[in-house]
Amino acid sequence: MSAPAVLEELTCARQQLDTASALLLRPSPEALDRSSALLEATGCRLRELQPLLSQQTGNAVVLEEARRLRRSFQRTARLLGSAADFHCRWLQVRGALSGGYTKSGESAPLVHRNRICLHG
Repeated sequence: MSAPAVLEELTCARQQLDTASALLLRPSPEALDRSSALLEATGCRLRELQPLLSQQTGNAVVLEEARRLRRSFQRTARLLGSAADFHCRWLQVRGALSGGYTKSGESAPLVHRNRICLHG
C-alpha cells in the first residue's frame, strides 16, 4: 500500500475515533450503539493496517497522522473509562440505597431480581 493510501487509512481511523468521542459526550442508547460500531470498525481498520505501518518508517506526514490518531485514541479511552467509573459508582449508590451498607461500611451488593415470570 502506498504512503498516501496509508495516510488516508490513518486519517479515516482518526475521524472515526473523533466521531465516537463526540457521541460519547452526549450518551444515549442510540449514541452508545453507534459509538460501539465505530470503535469496532476502527479496530478492524487498524488491525489490517498494522503490518503496513512498518513500511512507512521515516515518513514524517504518516508519523504525524499516527500521532493525531494516538491522541484521539487516548481521548476516547478516557471517555470510556469515565463512563465505566460513573456506572460502577452508580451501582454502589444503588446498592447503598436499596440494601444499606455491609458491616465493613461498604455499599451492599446490588441484587438483580429475575425479570421473567412464567405462569402455569
